[in-house]
Amino acid sequence: MTGVPKRGLSSLLGATWLALALLHGVLQELAPRSVLGDPLLPFWAKLCLFATEGALMGGALLGTAAVVRGLALVAPRRLSPGIPVLRCLIASTLLLILSVSWSMFWLSGQFLDGPGLRFAAGNFSSLFAYAAKVHPFLALGMPWLLVAGAVAASLLVPRGIERLRPEASFWTGAVAVGLFILAVLLAAAGELARRRSTLKITDPATGAVYSRGELYRLRRDRCAGPLSHWLARSLGTRDPLDAGEEDGPPVRQLSRPRISMEDYLSNVDQARVHRWNVLVVLVDSLRADQLRATGGAREVMPAVEALAREGTAFTDCVTPAAHTDYAAPAVFSSHYPLRSRDVYRYPKVIPYPRVMIYDVLKALGWRTALYSSQNEEWGQMLNYLQTGALDVCFHSKTLGVSEAQTQDRPAFAGSLDDAVTVSESLKWIDRGSGAPFFLYLNLQNSHLPYEVPDDFPRRFGPAKLDFKISIGWYPEEKTSVVKDVYADSLAYVDLQLQRLFEHLRMTGQWDRTLVVVTGDHGDAFYEHGTSAHANGVYDEAIRVPLVIRAPGMDGKRDGRPSGLLDIAPGVFHLLGLPPHPSFQGEDPFVPAFRGDRTRFVMSDTPWKTQLGVIRSGFKLIRDGETGGSLLYDLATDPGEKKDLTESQPEQARALMRRLSAWRRAQLEYYDNALRQSREYPPVLEED
Repeated sequence: MTGVPKRGLSSLLGATWLALALLHGVLQELAPRSVLGDPLLPFWAKLCLFATEGALMGGALLGTAAVVRGLALVAPRRLSPGIPVLRCLIASTLLLILSVSWSMFWLSGQFLDGPGLRFAAGNFSSLFAYAAKVHPFLALGMPWLLVAGAVAASLLVPRGIERLRPEASFWTGAVAVGLFILAVLLAAAGELARRRSTLKITDPATGAVYSRGELYRLRRDRCAGPLSHWLARSLGTRDPLDAGEEDGPPVRQLSRPRISMEDYLSNVDQARVHRWNVLVVLVDSLRADQLRATGGAREVMPAVEALAREGTAFTDCVTPAAHTDYAAPAVFSSHYPLRSRDVYRYPKVIPYPRVMIYDVLKALGWRTALYSSQNEEWGQMLNYLQTGALDVCFHSKTLGVSEAQTQDRPAFAGSLDDAVTVSESLKWIDRGSGAPFFLYLNLQNSHLPYEVPDDFPRRFGPAKLDFKISIGWYPEEKTSVVKDVYADSLAYVDLQLQRLFEHLRMTGQWDRTLVVVTGDHGDAFYEHGTSAHANGVYDEAIRVPLVIRAPGMDGKRDGRPSGLLDIAPGVFHLLGLPPHPSFQGEDPFVPAFRGDRTRFVMSDTPWKTQLGVIRSGFKLIRDGETGGSLLYDLATDPGEKKDLTESQPEQARALMRRLSAWRRAQLEYYDNALRQSREYPPVLEED
């Protein structure tokens, strides 16, 4: 490198590598979910994984140095003074990428990679605003601190190396070379031990049984460091979900031809249609165990509990996906959200058919609106939701929302306080004429970090916390406190719903309003080693309450298996509309509603990909990272702690066949433009 004598080059590289290794060690020690704090890994595995990342850092550093050295040798003399600037630029860029990747890992448990980068780029403003609020140092401090350090080091260290005494320069380089060789040897030893290890380890959080070698590989590819993760993702070309599909009797598909809106409406008996208002409320992260009506132990949401006493509370309801961008749109189309092998984002022009609840109601004369506390552009959801049939689409990015309404709300958790969203929706309701309305209301105060206004009286948790609630992590010993904070956020949402319900009563509209209240997904509290959502399909993330109340309905509980895809068919049933052939869900109000029906669930994010199938009290989960499967008997093991894949192989194979058939059917349909032009997404026949 220009400006560094040959005798000092090894010292410069050695000092840089030692500094990076030290920084990596500090971050591994402090960060949640790192390999150094993993209770399942023995000491030797932690040491070898640490050495693996160190060896990769050394290799990357040597490669970068070779490139800069080569440019210095071939560059014309008049360009040589620019080499230090280039060195400074490269060092700054690499450290900025490193810091961003570590920030992502700290917040979410996932280092930056291709899918994560695309996800972050598509939702940058929301992610950055959230990170800046929850961990300002990670978002605003560490990247620029490291860049400043890189600039200073690239300008000052070479001069310092020049002034080192020859013996000091020699020993600096020698120590670094020796440790680098040791790191390479430890990394190789770890790989050799991994391949030969047959010892089984049971994860107490999930019941999953791993060989120690498989666990080592998983932690290497996910948690060892940014370079290890990037390399594993770059070299990995096989989709684990394609492997191990079970043979057996084929599962038949039902294909439903597309029809025009005019053809559908021609089958509607207008005289039998109830021209009721339709209100669909999605409460973010609402778990089933937060309502007494669906199994909860305490009264958290009294207004929703009262609604459940007037209507039907479905006590065994699941969302099709453990994250909002897949789950919420599916409520209105009754379509499963699996459309791609990779993390899916809705394009600006949707090429496949979808018929939303409000498409039909708009055609029949309803006023229609979406009022949401969140940014509906998250995951490009708005591209899917906005079919042209919504008269109003109000959300956190709507022009005209004042700064005073948004400044205290973290963007990732929903930029608007739910009180603002409900107030705006009430204004819209009151502007109506005699036509019935359809209103989709999305409420977000219950999204982590579960914030409510300072003056809201807490019934469960403290007003101030002495720790941070991050995207998917907080101190596990604080779980009971976080659950109470979560309950208070739901109580605040409930207060806003009470305002809405009371307004409908006072204006004489309650007796002609059909109301649906549910959650888009649940939230985990370390039941299986993780918190929040979008990180798997265990029951805490996919089981939600579903309350449907219609005028004249008797209150009851229904324990038959249901899902959010059943909302659209159920609403049509109650309104007196025929089922639409596009719906993949089922009408939950018909007597023939099957008690052994099959339901499919998924999590598909840069952090976790899992597919699940639930049938006859059993649940099979397939992991998108390992391709492995877990089988649980929900009747005897509702906590999903004991894997039965080895003790009940026939049950596991039967569920695997249905899950594989469903996945193939979905992917084949969405890969086939001709089928999309002729038919709706397929439905699997039940046995």
